[in-house]
Amino acid sequence: MGRRELIFGAVALGLAALYAMLGSQLLAAVGPVASSPTPRPTRPAEQTGVPRVPGAIAFALRGDIYVLRDGRYAALTSEGRNSQPALSADGATVWFARREQIDGARIADGQLVSARLAYSTVVRKPSSGGPEELILDGLRQRSANGMHLVSWYLGPAPSPDGRRLAITEDDGDGAADLELVTLGATGRPATALFSQGADLADAAWSPDGRTIATTTYDTDAAGILLWDAQRAGVAQRLAELPDGDAYRPSFSPDGSWILYTLRRDGKNDLHAFQLSTKRDVALTSVALLREQGGTIDLYAMELADALSGGAPRNAIKLTRGEGVDGASRPSWSR
Repeated sequence: MGRRELIFGAVALGLAALYAMLGSQLLAAVGPVASSPTPRPTRPAEQTGVPRVPGAIAFALRGDIYVLRDGRYAALTSEGRNSQPALSADGATVWFARREQIDGARIADGQLVSARLAYSTVVRKPSSGGPEELILDGLRQRSANGMHLVSWYLGPAPSPDGRRLAITEDDGDGAADLELVTLGATGRPATALFSQGADLADAAWSPDGRTIATTTYDTDAAGILLWDAQRAGVAQRLAELPDGDAYRPSFSPDGSWILYTLRRDGKNDLHAFQLSTKRDVALTSVALLREQGGTIDLYAMELADALSGGAPRNAIKLTRGEGVDGASRPSWSR
C-alpha cells in the first residue's frame, strides 16, 4: 500500500457526502490532517450552539463517533477505538469500524512467537443512541495455537435501501478488496468478493444503488473506480479526471456528479465531476477540514452556484478545536 501511505502520510480527507437543499444547493467539506499533531484537548461530552446545517453529520473525534444535529453534537461511543462513520440515508443509523486486539501467535524467523493481533469489527447503532449491533467480526477464526485468522474491515458504507453494506477487507496479505455484504434479519451476513488482490478504499454508493465508487491505489496515481453493484469484478476507472491523485469519492443526491479530492503539487482541493458531460469543476483552493496548531476542525461549505460557474460561499466552522480525526471522513445524511 505504498501509494496510499504516501498520500495519507501528508493528508487525510474529511466529508464524503454531498447534500442537496431544495434540490439545487449542494454542501460538503473535506481537508488535510497535520503530519505531527500536538496534544489534543479533552474530548467534549457535548457541544451546543453549533451553527445549524441541514440533516445530520457523523464524524470521528479522538477515537469516538459524534453526531451533529440541530445545532449540537455529542458522543455516540466512548471506547476511543472507533472510526469511519457512515450514516444511513435517513440519518437514523450510524455504521462504523472499531479496533480490537487479541493475544495470539505469528511465525517469525521460522518460529511460533506470541503476538498481539489487531483487527476491526463493524458496528451498527442508532444515531440518537441506543444498543449496538455487531455486524462483522474481524476475528474470523480462533485457533488453539494462537494462529487466529483476523481481518480489518474498513470504510463501511450502507446501500441507499439499507440492505447491503460495501466494505474493504484487508486480511494481512497486502490487499484491500471490495466486498458486498447482504444483511439478513438473522444469522451471519452473506458476503461477496468484488475484487481480488486490489488496493481499494472509500466505498460510496450511488443514490440508485447500482454503482459503487472507490479509490484505487493500484496504479502510480490514486484514482476512482466505478463498480457495477450487481456484477462482481466489473469496474471502470474515471480516466477524464485532472492529473494528480484523485480519491475519497461520493455521489451527489441525484447521482449526476461525483465529489472527490484531488491532491496535486502538495495541495488538496475539492472537485466535482459531472458524469454525463465529463466536466470537472474545482470547488476549493483550500481544504475544509482545517488544521491549526496541530488540531483539526470540521467545516461545512454551501456550494451555491459553484457547479454552474459561480463561487461557493464561505466555509462555516462546526467544531471547536477538540481534534477531529482527519483520517476518518465524516458522513452527511439528509
